Amino acid sequence: MNSRYSTAGSAHQRDVRTQLFGPNPGAAGRTPPARMSSPYEARPTASAKHNEAFLSSLESQNDDEMDSMSHKVAALKNLGVRMGSEINKSMKLNDEITNNFERGTVTLKNTFNRMVVMSQRAGISWRMWLLFFTFFFAACFYVWLM
Repeated sequence: MNSRYSTAGSAHQRDVRTQLFGPNPGAAGRTPPARMSSPYEARPTASAKHNEAFLSSLESQNDDEMDSMSHKVAALKNLGVRMGSEINKSMKLNDEITNNFERGTVTLKNTFNRMVVMSQRAGISWRMWLLFFTFFFAACFYVWLM
């Protein structure tokens, strides 16, 4: 194992690997390989005046976009606030309607119970009341047609 990690024992392996890349002219006479030009070359350098004008135009575009976005965000916030107030108003109205219907139900129930008690005290049967209301509605219907 000692020879595996020693520098003297691995020199022949390094020589074999370097032979893959072509002849070794020597360490002193080595020249770096010719580099191909990149398709992503940097833009040609412009004058400082042109750069400043370009940067100022970018900043003005950025400011315009920021103003536009801030107006849009403000409009969305305003819309959200108005929607929240409308929802709260609708919930209050719904609660008021529910309370009114509950009071109306209780009132109708009490009125019906009083009418039943009154009819029992009067000694008139429900058939007589049915006959009376039928006659009453028939008379109203007759007047409505004429």
